Amino acid sequence: MTRDGVRLPLQNIAAVLLAYAWMTWQGYPEIAWGAFSALFVVRASVEGTVSEAAARLMGAFIGVALGVSLVLISRSTSMSPLGGILIGVGIGAYLSARWNTLSYSLVTVTILTVAPDNDILSGAYNKSMAIVIGSLSGVAASAAVLPLSAHLSMRSNLAKSIEIYGDLLVDWAAAMNEGRLRPDVSDRPAMEHARWRANDMAYQSHAFPMSFWKRHTAHPLINDLEGLWRTVPLMKRVGGLTLSENICRRLGPALDQLAAAANEQIAGLARAVRDREAEPPACHTSEPFNRLNRIVESAMRENAFDAAELEAVELIRWVWHEVALELDRLCNCIKAADKDA
Repeated sequence: MTRDGVRLPLQNIAAVLLAYAWMTWQGYPEIAWGAFSALFVVRASVEGTVSEAAARLMGAFIGVALGVSLVLISRSTSMSPLGGILIGVGIGAYLSARWNTLSYSLVTVTILTVAPDNDILSGAYNKSMAIVIGSLSGVAASAAVLPLSAHLSMRSNLAKSIEIYGDLLVDWAAAMNEGRLRPDVSDRPAMEHARWRANDMAYQSHAFPMSFWKRHTAHPLINDLEGLWRTVPLMKRVGGLTLSENICRRLGPALDQLAAAANEQIAGLARAVRDREAEPPACHTSEPFNRLNRIVESAMRENAFDAAELEAVELIRWVWHEVALELDRLCNCIKAADKDA
């Protein structure tokens, strides 16, 4: 019952009904404007809905002020209605292109200048009230009907994505140790979906993500995890290698231990990401990697690999070095963030 496919329709229904009931009870005209405003502000999270409602209201007020001004100027001067339309739509289009959160200004200024009411002030007031009531109805429905916190959802999806990544590492190492085909990253679409969902929720968790002087920046947790995600294509590349029985036999057990240690650390990282109160894990993935490195160095001194095997071994060693490095770095980042908090 908390999935978007159920939650969003129910929230949309509640928002529209609330706007309709509120406006009918108070005898406000422009009910359609209220209903559509309620419909279009509802997002997947409470924070996202608040953000969209705030953006819609700000854009609407700018568009109303601009549209009313142009209509009054057109009626009191020799400026033609067409000139008012061109100016209003041009400014609204610029604002929408420059600041996406002000896109509704283009809608309101266009409606007011193209089809102005006889009493422009009364018509603009009624439309403004409808937008306010509809937007507030959307926020109320989002908070009352199966509410979802963007911040908590972001953390949950980040934790899920790195847990899937940990399972991939273990499966990859086990496949090598057993001499079977290594799994492909594309076999785990849930990991990429969880990453996408976490990024979407991180954006929505910023209440009203609009700034006139700087770009919207990603959540610190998203930034911290970027290094780990950069190892995914590396794992995909090394997973496609054709490995000899000699490589699997010599490196398999050490890779099993390394993957198990990495997965243990990832489980701790997932707990710390999901729950701020959880104790961050110990940063120790570099230790089993050093053991793998010693095995590789010893085998090289014995000339145990031919040229093709040596190239594959160096690639495996480099990729797992990057994985261990990123896991320990992420672990230290979460510990530092925990201390700062």
